Amino acid sequence: MATSKAGTKKPITKAASKAVETAPAAASVTAEAAPKKTVAKKAAAKKETTEAVIPAATVVFEYADKKVAANDLAAKALETFQANHTDIQIQDMQIYVKADDNCAYIVVNGTEYPDDKILL
Repeated sequence: MATSKAGTKKPITKAASKAVETAPAAASVTAEAAPKKTVAKKAAAKKETTEAVIPAATVVFEYADKKVAANDLAAKALETFQANHTDIQIQDMQIYVKADDNCAYIVVNGTEYPDDKILL
């Protein structure tokens, strides 16, 4: 029990004890939240820097006095496949270049399509 200035004892109410118990918890939550905000800002700044550093690249295949750009080959493969298979939605496409056969083979959604080969 708490005593007042006059020396009489006053009982502490339940509401007052709850306020005392919750006050330190609220202060600790506020103290923990502040550092997290600064960490998030630092991480965002690092991410922006990383994205700006990546240079543009062009891949070119050279063989038998021929040059084939990877971007052109990918565009031609996509165009060829879509023209021949209008009912199939492309989720994943791989292109296999076989210089010995002078062509590239298309695999779409894990299925090979040898009839849709692209002559290099």
